[in-house]
Amino acid sequence: MASTWIYITLTMLLCVELGESRTFRAAVLEHALHLPNTTSVVSRQQALAYVEPNLAEFERQAAIARSQSVDILVTPEDGIYGMGYKRAIIRPYMETIPDPRHVTWNPCTTSADIPNVEVQRRLSCMARDNSLYLVANYGDIQPCSVRNDPNCPSDGHYQYNTDIVFDPNGTLIARYHKKHLFFEYQFDEPTEAENVVFETPFGRFGVFTCFDIMFEKPAISLIEDLSVGNIVFPTAWIDALPLLAAVQFHSAFAMGMGVNVLAANIHRPGYRFHGSGIYTPDGAAVYYYNDTIGTGGGKLLIADIEIMDKAARRPVEDQPKPDSKMLSVHQFEFKSFLFNDLFNFVSLRDPHADEIKVCHNALCCHATYTADLNEGDMYALGAFDGLHTYEGQYYLQICTMLKCANSSHSSCGTPTLDASSIFSNIDIRGTFSTPYIFPEVLMSDTGSLALAQTQLSFKNGSLVTKNPLDLPLLSATLFGRKYSWDNGNDYDKASGCCGRDSILLSIYLPLVLTLFLK
Repeated sequence: MASTWIYITLTMLLCVELGESRTFRAAVLEHALHLPNTTSVVSRQQALAYVEPNLAEFERQAAIARSQSVDILVTPEDGIYGMGYKRAIIRPYMETIPDPRHVTWNPCTTSADIPNVEVQRRLSCMARDNSLYLVANYGDIQPCSVRNDPNCPSDGHYQYNTDIVFDPNGTLIARYHKKHLFFEYQFDEPTEAENVVFETPFGRFGVFTCFDIMFEKPAISLIEDLSVGNIVFPTAWIDALPLLAAVQFHSAFAMGMGVNVLAANIHRPGYRFHGSGIYTPDGAAVYYYNDTIGTGGGKLLIADIEIMDKAARRPVEDQPKPDSKMLSVHQFEFKSFLFNDLFNFVSLRDPHADEIKVCHNALCCHATYTADLNEGDMYALGAFDGLHTYEGQYYLQICTMLKCANSSHSSCGTPTLDASSIFSNIDIRGTFSTPYIFPEVLMSDTGSLALAQTQLSFKNGSLVTKNPLDLPLLSATLFGRKYSWDNGNDYDKASGCCGRDSILLSIYLPLVLTLFLK
């Protein structure tokens, strides 16, 4: 390990001394998954036969990556065996993966007589044969003692959703156990979130998986505490419009935190698994979004991006306090649900506005814009400052200008892919009480999704379009996370917040309206 570190350090110093371009070539694979045709417990040999098509496709794509001089290749979460298993059913697919902090392990060069490491060996040789860093996601099974370990599951072992990284020699250099599981009952959650990093000649990388990106640990702690400037991000992300499509939020995280994010997603558009990209602090270097069922399939994305020695995050200065006057007399406020949260909205009525404003609890959102608003398009500016409790619990502060699904107020927040209005400029800012703000601009491309590549500027917590958008706007959003309030305790006590009343309202209001309208 010492010689490897010396090599990495000297390589980086030489590039700086010679003034060479400090870039590396990254690749992510959006993989069209082959699923087993059974939901029953199978033998180890049957499990290996079921994953063979996926491993063979990984090998084919790794060879293509090598032919294009790729330095690092990231593959998706669940990309080898799929998802949706019960605990006992996934067991034959899993392998015991050693901790590279304590053991030097190169499966490709180790004796072939060692049992139950077949998948690790394939991945290790994949990295070695193609001279690249390989990031994969696989199940790690670790034995434990029910008698001596009070947390040990009753079947006598832990099962972890695990990211593993092999270097170009095939040596395992990183292992990460996913902390924030998303309805993955086949896996165990580690006691603590791990901060896992690995070093390369082109920078330090942090590792986390899918739903982890929504939480402070490990996503933020890697960047702030360990000076990580690059993230490898295997994911099986289900699009959750209007604010949490994969390409939308992952690119926003890269820009908001000032890091490179290499995001590899599963391709199953029939189940809304799609959207991969190589994202930088300045926008998407390349991304892929194909939601058409039965055509297209997976894709290997390759891009040259700048080496990030550490995050290039722009500090967010203190925002002004909210005005005591909530709205001007010319603005009509209404409420509507967005991803099960009750937002306050005001409509965009004119093609040009010097300023519109809407507030929710302690957050006030301000916007100016110029647009060619088509008659059939209804847009609104929304604000939400509260504890989100649907499919996870996390505190949000959001300002969003979005296209409503139709002309009714209640459709503002309902997902839509259709829009026809072009915005020539947008400026959104808010009185956020968190520095963790992620800027999103999502556009409609003939019924599909597109990112604003070069038009978006994010500075001091404000989202500004530098140039007119070239496609109709679906949403422009400042997505804020207040991690310290995720447990809900501070939220309930906060001045000006509705606490549990707001949560109860969001739960019971739809039921009341349904009964009333029957």
